[in-house]
Amino acid sequence: MGVWRFYGGRSFTHDGRFVENPEWILSVLSDCDRVVHLRPQDIILPGFADFHVHLASPANSLGVLPRQLLATGVLVAGDAGTEGWRTVSRAATSEGLRIKRWLSLLPDGLSRYPMVTRFSGLTDDDWIHWQSLMKERRTEILGVKIRLGQIDEADDVQLLTQGLDLARTLNLPLMVHVTGAWINPVTVLNALRPGDVVTHVYHGRRGTLADGPNVMEALTAAIHKGVWLDLGHGANHFSWRSFRRLTAHQVLPDTISTDMTQRTWGKAPVYDMAHLCSKLWAGGLSWTAIYRAVLTSPLKYLGLSLPADSAVVLRYRSEPVEYPDTEGEVVVATGGWRPQYIIAHGHVVMAREGL
Repeated sequence: MGVWRFYGGRSFTHDGRFVENPEWILSVLSDCDRVVHLRPQDIILPGFADFHVHLASPANSLGVLPRQLLATGVLVAGDAGTEGWRTVSRAATSEGLRIKRWLSLLPDGLSRYPMVTRFSGLTDDDWIHWQSLMKERRTEILGVKIRLGQIDEADDVQLLTQGLDLARTLNLPLMVHVTGAWINPVTVLNALRPGDVVTHVYHGRRGTLADGPNVMEALTAAIHKGVWLDLGHGANHFSWRSFRRLTAHQVLPDTISTDMTQRTWGKAPVYDMAHLCSKLWAGGLSWTAIYRAVLTSPLKYLGLSLPADSAVVLRYRSEPVEYPDTEGEVVVATGGWRPQYIIAHGHVVMAREGL
């Protein structure tokens, strides 16, 4: 076992203040002692918490493997409804990733994705199954997930109505995918309770939260009553236009998440969490706000902690970087951050010495 010491760069205090890093010490397995001097614009973090990802399992080929997330510095994650309540028993093992799960209201979750099916409603036996599942796996299951915008307005109404009923009965929060929703966003926002989550808050498609009569008033009221806002970037859920309009009204994300799948793993426009943080910084978010949304808030909501002897070191590269949205607009920044060192559970996952 060795001890690694990082000097210089920037880090964060326990209360989230962005400060110069005096010293960061880690115990590293199977390695000798090392001293690393960081550049002034480098950033060292204790890891990332990705609030909204999709994990692979025998029931789906959509998700990523836990070790893929660990390789990018994500040490804590929330699986956002990849598994349904009939398939959760076949969920992926954690491989060292600390996980909680939203279960889809659809019985088979996303196992048939990209094919979509109409929600047929819950029977009495289905309600009993949910109650039994919660007794057995309460500590693992975080809440209920619904995806609006898949079929038509009638399907959306049934998903929202039964999703809210089920979540209230089981004393769970509801996460609502709003991209493409057929229901008026005001109706959705007014129906949510404290602790419920709107994901894909900056999308620019049908049902956008950035336009429409009374939407901003409903969104402000939802924030005040404790509804959480999740970025959920993904391949189709981020518009620079929506981002600018909403952040101009101080509608900031509670959680910055990748919505990672095999389709977006290491590919534009998502790549990984470090790329997403750099993108939002280029769009005007401060690193203090970013830290809160990739660590403080998701860890609090998930009720999980980061493992000891873990760190992500981000190296700033001063070169033009293009950050596209899903509508064709590109923001060009003068630089961005890429992982240089990733250490998880004391194991060196990445060490790019020449970056």
